[in-house]
Amino acid sequence: MIIKHIILIGFMGSGKSTVGIELAKKLELDFVDTDQEIEKREKMTISEIFEKRGEEDFRQLEMMVFSSIINRPFSSVI
Repeated sequence: MIIKHIILIGFMGSGKSTVGIELAKKLELDFVDTDQEIEKREKMTISEIFEKRGEEDFRQLEMMVFSSIINRPFSSVI
């Protein structure tokens, strides 16, 4: 079986990152945290993005980052 990506969704603080890191280790896949990717690209924290640019802009960034991750040629846990 070929796995392209495993995508974890849920509310803030629900444990997505904790479970994702462990799952990625078990399956020997990369783990990608979309919030960390956004912060790295924007050179701001998520809180700063919400404060300075608003939720709508954050959601657009989130979709852009998510799209770039799922189009990578290797499998990952997101």
